[in-house]
Amino acid sequence: MMLQDIQLMARIAVSIVLEAAPFLLLGSLLSAAVERYVDTERIARRLPKGLLGRMAVGLLGGMILPICECGSVPLARRLLEKGVPPLTAITYMLAAPVINPVVLLSTYVAFSGNFKMTLARALVAACGAALTGWLCRGRLFAEFHADSIRPASLPDLKHQHSHGAQRVSADGCNHRMVLNLLSSGASEFLDMGKYLVLGALASAAFKVFLPWQLVQALAGNASLSIAVLMLLAVLLCVCSEADAFVAASFVYVPPAAQLGFMALGAMVDLKLMGMYFSAFPKKIAWPLIIIPVVCVFVLSNLLSLLMR
Repeated sequence: MMLQDIQLMARIAVSIVLEAAPFLLLGSLLSAAVERYVDTERIARRLPKGLLGRMAVGLLGGMILPICECGSVPLARRLLEKGVPPLTAITYMLAAPVINPVVLLSTYVAFSGNFKMTLARALVAACGAALTGWLCRGRLFAEFHADSIRPASLPDLKHQHSHGAQRVSADGCNHRMVLNLLSSGASEFLDMGKYLVLGALASAAFKVFLPWQLVQALAGNASLSIAVLMLLAVLLCVCSEADAFVAASFVYVPPAAQLGFMALGAMVDLKLMGMYFSAFPKKIAWPLIIIPVVCVFVLSNLLSLLMR
């Protein structure tokens, strides 16, 4: 029986990885292109003047400049260094890993064409990102520009996964640019792939080995299941391009719990926490963690009432 269970777990994990891998690869290539070739100075010069316009740019920037959550932190830091307001930069940092074409498409595919789940994921992520970005302009972040973006206080934080080749020179050949981009994307794909495998194994083990009594307890308690899957999202660190396939495999929990897993994982997980504390002072890093967690938990519980 144990051998059969292990074989079943392996089949489930492999199926999750095979479904998610193409989206992870596409997202890795796009993310590498954004990090290498986007002109942050031009973005800073062309921002709207109004607060709502700046927030909208942060929320929807991922549709034009899609990037994974690991790349969003150093990119947001560079935007801040170029004079982009925290309202825009922080909102983009938290929203872009979810509100971008690759992630929305992967969510739609993972949930078998469920547009409501795709929309709910985008809305919850947008609320968490917008609220955090809005608070960046308050008293809590009053010294943001003065203290937080000085070169001395911000280490030269790189993408947590290596991009391999160096940036190509302006007069480099096109084939060199393509090779460098492919090298960067492949490096990112391989580095993030291990988190996908870890998440797939955890999901498969959850389905095969979790006692039925505990499954029933989670299925019957929306708040508990939301909290458990949010914790899993923090621990597993699955990339946003692939986490929908992991979430969809948790078939025994309410949809709101799957939503909490997807919405939080792109904004707060163990690797992102380390990046936040490396890139920002503690008084800013902690709100970047706490506000999304509270927002996702509250909204997921509210949506669980609507999904009944």
